[in-house]
Amino acid sequence: MGRRQILITAVYGVLMTALGSVVFVAPDLDSVAWAGIGLCGAGAIVFGIRRIQPQRPGPWWALAGALVAMTAGDFMFGLIVDAGADPPPLANLCYLAMFPLVATALIGLTRTSSALGGRAGLLDLLAVGGAALLAAWVFIVSPRLGTGSVTATEWSIQAAFTLGDVIVLVVTVRLVRAAPRNPSAVLLAIGAAGMLVGDVAYGIAQSGGGLAPGGPADLAYVVLYATWGAAALLPSMVRLTDPPASPPPGDEPGRGLGMVPLLAAVGVAPVVLVGQALTGPVHDGPVIAVAFGISLALLVTRLNDAVRRHADGLRRERTLRHAGTVLVSVTDAGAVAVAVRTAVRELLPVDAPHVIVVDSSLTDLLPLNELSAPRVVPLHLTPPLWHERLGDFGYVLVCPLDAAVLYIAAERRDLRVVVDAVTVLAGQAALALARIALTEAASRRDSDDYLRAVAEHTNDVVLVLDDDERIRYTSPSVTDLLGIWPTPFATLREIVSPDDRDQVDATLGVALTGGRDGTRDTWSLRRPDGTRVLVEVRFRDLRDDRLVRGMVITMRDVTEQRRHELELLRRHWEDTPGAANRDNSARKYH
Repeated sequence: MGRRQILITAVYGVLMTALGSVVFVAPDLDSVAWAGIGLCGAGAIVFGIRRIQPQRPGPWWALAGALVAMTAGDFMFGLIVDAGADPPPLANLCYLAMFPLVATALIGLTRTSSALGGRAGLLDLLAVGGAALLAAWVFIVSPRLGTGSVTATEWSIQAAFTLGDVIVLVVTVRLVRAAPRNPSAVLLAIGAAGMLVGDVAYGIAQSGGGLAPGGPADLAYVVLYATWGAAALLPSMVRLTDPPASPPPGDEPGRGLGMVPLLAAVGVAPVVLVGQALTGPVHDGPVIAVAFGISLALLVTRLNDAVRRHADGLRRERTLRHAGTVLVSVTDAGAVAVAVRTAVRELLPVDAPHVIVVDSSLTDLLPLNELSAPRVVPLHLTPPLWHERLGDFGYVLVCPLDAAVLYIAAERRDLRVVVDAVTVLAGQAALALARIALTEAASRRDSDDYLRAVAEHTNDVVLVLDDDERIRYTSPSVTDLLGIWPTPFATLREIVSPDDRDQVDATLGVALTGGRDGTRDTWSLRRPDGTRVLVEVRFRDLRDDRLVRGMVITMRDVTEQRRHELELLRRHWEDTPGAANRDNSARKYH
């Protein structure tokens, strides 16, 4: 934690402590103090969002809105002079408005969070637990609370608040268990516990004659405001809304308690309401309404997750099916790379920034564990030579493709969406690359057989070089021309004399950078017996030809041809008048 972070946290702590002290030292100013405490907590959340800038700030904005709603209720409640009076209706409305905002924040925090892998089981547990608490309240607790200064309806309202507090506490504790080293999650759980303790203490105080300022309930509410505001000031708040690097197991189909218990939990509230209406007056209307609203929200969230998961699955299935159709018909590795890039773009979320690299040039230099299975890794764990090409993204999906490697750089929340689909796509691409490699090998074999049949009885030497400049094919006439037979996997430089390698390298360099039309040159090569042979050589770059895939070199012995040409030139020169005059002068004076 840097100095600036420590200073911000310290200033916030001092400010909250000073405002909280006003509640206990000067009860007459508690309405102003509560307004300052609540606005300070909400302001801290807004400041944390602006400063730390989480990827998904929506849950934190909802949490700030919940604190503002609760602050408005506390301010209006603090204006009441009578300690035993009930909160005004508008204050109760603000308190009730707080729970939908808190629910929105919790749904956002549990939606594929890096701290909480999946929320299916949590939603089911909350629904069943809420139904159980409702049944226990209506049939066990409520019949025993109908006497005293607090009516059953007031107890029911208090129970509704307590039920919401319990659900909030369960969710935040689940976050803490999933991320025990996340200070923001711990602070959220402490604040939820403070809210539950405050509401319980308020109910006890109301049954005993009224809430007196400066009691345990006020202390608990101060803890709520302070901890939830501090949670957003810490850098760890980012991890609560940052998606995980791999698909969360809890979001897989079939996980959780299932839909039947969830539907049964939703049906508990209507059954209880009908039962009370048939047997007498409805005393627990508020708590039944709140419980039904919570269970219905949980059911809708669960169904929405299932529908979204199904729609994403259909989209991925269509993309993979189309990619498989394309990969079956491609005939070269470049087309495979294009098909893979197109499919990955469709699999990623719309408008998601990304960088896709399909590379096979350095596959042999990569660690074995990098070629094992697709996985999302931090960028610094990938080979340094890819860092510049993969951009500024922090995470990369590394996926083997037979003789190549697929790198997808994007935001981690986007990569986790496509891990499984890219795994299937990688298998299809690997099969396509293997098929292309086998087809090319068979084509090269047939091409070499054809070339061997044509060049078997010619005097010209035909060589075929692979991409690594090693000789793949040599015609038998090379022995007559150079007096050697190349060893397996030899290069062109290795079959000539060391003194002749410079001219070979110069011509080969020009041929490798030239076009398909070819490069011509004449070499003077030394044979093992010391004699020299004049060779006319021609290079043709057919590495892009699917049937050849190599550099074709044709050599022809022009030693006798050049000797005959020189002899003809000499004779022609001797038959000229000038040559005759020079011969006469030489005989006369010598």
